[in-house]
Amino acid sequence: MDFLEDNQICKWSEDHGLHRGERFDVHLPQLPSRHRVAYANGRRSRREEAAAEELIAGLGSWDECLVWIKLWGVWPSGEHWPQFYAWRGGLGERRSLETAPGHRFDRDETLLLAALLTLIMENAWDADVLCSVRGRADKVRAKISHDEWFELFGQPAALGESAG
Repeated sequence: MDFLEDNQICKWSEDHGLHRGERFDVHLPQLPSRHRVAYANGRRSRREEAAAEELIAGLGSWDECLVWIKLWGVWPSGEHWPQFYAWRGGLGERRSLETAPGHRFDRDETLLLAALLTLIMENAWDADVLCSVRGRADKVRAKISHDEWFELFGQPAALGESAG
């Protein structure tokens, strides 16, 4: 797992077939929505972990996954910063979320991915989840909203379809 700054997120995106806009803007692929799930209603529901696992299952098979946390602080009273920074610190990361909002996972790191997605959902943050299959990140993705839902876009790769 790697923690990425904005310029590294843009580089990863370009290297995986996505287009970059001005500054640190990445143009996400326009993919059809295929599944949307609400997992809470105004406060932590204890469904966040199950929702994170459902999101990961919906992504199908992938080689790399980039989670880009894009918005926080919408519901500050519900955020648990010590828990989040303890998770990052346990993985050796000392930079702030503002400095390094990207999190890159290899396919054998799904437990770490699930832990991060659960934290994002519990804290009611926005994040984009970009998956790379055979070096391309333009076939499937997900969005997590601070309004306590996630949405899957595109078609997941079947098992055995990813590189490696």
